[in-house]
Amino acid sequence: MTYLWADGEPIRMESDSQGRPQRFYWQGRTHRLTHIRKRWQVQTDWWSDEGAVWRDYLAVATAEGLLCVLYQDLVSEGWYLEKVYD
Repeated sequence: MTYLWADGEPIRMESDSQGRPQRFYWQGRTHRLTHIRKRWQVQTDWWSDEGAVWRDYLAVATAEGLLCVLYQDLVSEGWYLEKVYD
């Protein structure tokens, strides 16, 4: 089963000194990244203030066994959980 948050579930990301994501905090738990499987960027509707989307996506595996998709909104700089694979 896959859990999806279309608008993203806010998380707190912790990165190393070079800005590489290391762990995130969600639902009161720490999830340490063990592998970034894929990275991509989406930028759509850049001409529209209301519809603009500019995000960096990561497909990751965690030490706790989660496979998930995270993204950073490059406009607000916030991090979000979009999908968890069960």
